[in-house]
Parts: sequence; C-alpha cells; structure tokens
Amino acid sequence: MKDMSSTLGRAWDEFDAYLFDIDGTLMNCTDAVHYFAFNDALTAIAGRALTIDGVVAHGNVDIGILRDAFAQAGIADAVWRARLPEILERMRNFVAERKKDFCIAVLPGVREVLKHLRERGAILGTATGNLEVIGQAKLNIVDLLGQFHFGGWSDACETRAEVFHHAAATARRLARQDDPAICVIGDTPADIKAARANELKVIAVATGIYSFDALAAESPDLLINSMTELLGQGTAVANS
Repeated sequence: MKDMSSTLGRAWDEFDAYLFDIDGTLMNCTDAVHYFAFNDALTAIAGRALTIDGVVAHGNVDIGILRDAFAQAGIADAVWRARLPEILERMRNFVAERKKDFCIAVLPGVREVLKHLRERGAILGTATGNLEVIGQAKLNIVDLLGQFHFGGWSDACETRAEVFHHAAATARRLARQDDPAICVIGDTPADIKAARANELKVIAVATGIYSFDALAAESPDLLINSMTELLGQGTAVANS
C-alpha cells in the first residue's frame, strides 16, 4: 500500500489493532429507533415527556446522553442514577423489539477497509458510545458484526475516553504483544480527543455530521473525506 501516514508514524494499514466508531464512521442511520429509545427511557423515569433534543449526541456515549438530557430537564442525578440499570435495560429492550425498523447504510469503502485490515492480520474492535445490544444490532443488520474480533461498548462508561481505554486494553490482550500499535478511526472531535487521552493514533473521517475543517481543527494524525481514500480510490489529506 502507498504510505499515506504523516503523524501516524507508519502506513495507515500497518497497525496491529484498530478501534472503530460506529455511527458516522462505519454507517449512517436514517431511522429514529435509537432516538426514541432515549426518549422512552427519559419519559418513563421523569414521569413527563422528555426528549434528547438539544443534547449533543454525536461523539457522546449513551449514558452521557442520558445524563445531559436529565440535567437539561432539571432532574437531579440522585433521581436517575439509582435507576440506571433499569433505564439501560429499557433502552436495550426498546431497540431489540424495533430493530426491524432500522434503516442503515454502510458508508463507502468501509467493507473493503475492514476486509483489507483483516487480511493483513490486524485485530479489529469497536469503540463506540452505543450500548452493546444496540451497537451489535446495528452492525448485525448490515452484516458487519462478524468483521470484528471484539466490541468496545459504553454500557459501563460515561465518557468516550473510558470506552477507548477499555477497548484498547482488550486490543492489547488479543494482540498478544507487549506494546501493540493501535489506531482509532472515528468521525467526531470527541473521537480525536478520546484517542489523545489514551495516547492512541487517530484517523478522522469526515463522513458524519462534522465537517472536514471541524475535524482538522483537532489535528488528527490523518484526515480523510471517506474510507475510500484509504484504499487509494481518492486523494488522502494528512497533517504535515
């Protein structure tokens, strides 16, 4: 492969393990199943209609979204944190019962990139704000779940940095090396910041809601417009 690295320190496909965000990086969901799962759980706990409207969801994690939505509605932490297991289970069940309503498109180049990296022997994992049941359902419906060796989910995490920390630990264990090279691939400034917090290299892809310029402002190690660029189907733009 052509070496498209810059501050990556190596060719993009020469890492031992990769951690992928899901929404906006691997796929776009045009349904509202996950959105309504949040609203259903918030309303059940508050006893009045609540939504996540106005809360930053992209680059957040599911518990963080709930936290911010409850705070926005003026509901104290003590009211909902004691019921968090119930809230998360309600969300999982809501999505499981409606997964047939998912409308998901895999983003350009994704299948080819995953196949290429697996053929090179890399360990592939997710590092996502999705709860495990929800993230797995999304990946499964578009036949991507089997491409990953493990999942890094947000069920026990309130920040993206925590998700990345646990996912990187799993990647290191599966790589069976003392210090494997790990790279994050994501589409939000939060992905870049979480990678930095865990001292991981990061490729940012402008296929989500954040523009190329917005991602560039966070100085990822490599910045691309889409996954197709990684396979030489376009011109990659890297930090110098």
